[in-house]
Amino acid sequence: MLVFEMQVVDTEAVTQQANPNLQEAWHLGCTGRSLEALALAGEILADAEARGDDRLAAQCDTDIAWYCFQIGKAELGLTHIRRAVDFWKLNGERKQEACARAYFGWLLLELGLPEEAIEEATRALDLADKTADPKAQSLATNVVGIIFWYNKQPDRAILMSERSVELARLIGDRTYECWWLINLGGAHSEGGYIAEALGRPEEGHQMLVRALELTEQALDIATEIGDSWAARICLGNKAEFHSHLGEHDKALQCMERYRLFQENSYVRDRQQYLYTLGQIYNNSGKFTEALSPLLEALELIDAGGSFDSYVQIYLYLSQAYEGLGQFDQALEAHKKYHQAYLRNSAESTQRRARLAEIYYETKRFKEVAETESKRAETLEASYQKLQEQTDILANAVYLDALTGLYNRKYLDSRFKALTSEKRPYSIAMLDVDHFKSINDNFSHMIGDRVLSAIGTILRGQLRITDQAIRFGGEEFVVLLAGTPRGATDICEKLRSAIERWDWSEVCNGLHVTISIGVAGSTLSTNSPNEILAIADQNLYAAKKSGRNRVVA
Repeated sequence: MLVFEMQVVDTEAVTQQANPNLQEAWHLGCTGRSLEALALAGEILADAEARGDDRLAAQCDTDIAWYCFQIGKAELGLTHIRRAVDFWKLNGERKQEACARAYFGWLLLELGLPEEAIEEATRALDLADKTADPKAQSLATNVVGIIFWYNKQPDRAILMSERSVELARLIGDRTYECWWLINLGGAHSEGGYIAEALGRPEEGHQMLVRALELTEQALDIATEIGDSWAARICLGNKAEFHSHLGEHDKALQCMERYRLFQENSYVRDRQQYLYTLGQIYNNSGKFTEALSPLLEALELIDAGGSFDSYVQIYLYLSQAYEGLGQFDQALEAHKKYHQAYLRNSAESTQRRARLAEIYYETKRFKEVAETESKRAETLEASYQKLQEQTDILANAVYLDALTGLYNRKYLDSRFKALTSEKRPYSIAMLDVDHFKSINDNFSHMIGDRVLSAIGTILRGQLRITDQAIRFGGEEFVVLLAGTPRGATDICEKLRSAIERWDWSEVCNGLHVTISIGVAGSTLSTNSPNEILAIADQNLYAAKKSGRNRVVA
């Protein structure tokens, strides 16, 4: 009992009243009314803070972060979820901490911060497994699957997403089942796109058909439980898949049905609907029809739409104008597409800075958390041990977001291991020929797509014993088992595969080649770094002697 201004307040009764209200907010968020959910949860949060009910405030912060994700306010969501994570950790409530960290990872990924997202998602999954709570496990496993999807690892994404759906069904949570089925369908579509890029059209078609089946299952559930937000996502995804398969009439039928679920929609939803419709019209050759929704989508930027969408909208606009033979407008739209891409990249850097500010603002909570009980320290040590044992998630920490290959951090760790290995190995240095000209002549966006495609080719061509790493910029390193002779043969296949790749799928008039330098441990007793330096010298020789060749 607390006394405020001569009035007696029964705190237990207030909490009991607040929790049903918080449950009502969650119901709103699960039925497509996330703006209402956000407002109601905000009122409960303000009241909890005024009464000093830190636990209820943390519950509000956790839920609010999810509503922010739904309506496209990820940065606002980060502020709330960071506070929630600190509270749950400080008080040893591992189930709640697991859920909060899963949301935290998802928001970080939404903001284009994959490395930070991986760290939070792996922590979330570890905590969820320790509590053996299937709902927390379902949420955390789903977020890990999305990270694999983002990093173009569809096989692993499908594995994790299937597990998250199984757990949702185990506990009978139809909302989670619906949401995770959407992501499972998305992972299959990514696998389909990659299969097509690797020249396996039949496999690609099968995976896209499976993506449609899974998304239809999710749509049935969304309709059943009245979740208009999920229904819109399902229909937009289905339209994209149908259009990619050349089924443009079915795609347009999905977009027509989409309009039935636009009640309680958000600005970002409306914007995505419009530019997806424009994309479908472009794909079906209806360029005149494409212009109207695309131009309307641009106008929504000032109304709170996503600037990230600017890039896609201008790309589709340039395609529409080109299809209509209006080449001046097409060139102008393409220039804005290029400018939007550069601006979007700059904003990603600014988001990292704002994230650092959020960490700074909550420094006091983190310092308190660091002084908590020995049990929490034991938990952290246990987490570290699990990290070492969980190969899939540990590998994810070392992934380059753009190419899906290992990153420089992973190479450093492998070099430490190689110094003690007795087996022969080789190191290849790869560099994209005339990459600056590709950026200058085609745009940095196309340059990034070239690097992403090269990552796909390397993963498809290398043996299971080999490992490809993005070294930096347009440079790659490949660690190859065996002597330089066998390694040279592998590298020649890589060089040929990239030269023969159909780069017109990325951009008309584009042609890409690479130069490769190879060195092996049998040539020297020096360290891996010194062998890498020899490979780099051979790469220089390949460049100097005309490029598009392998020198060992």
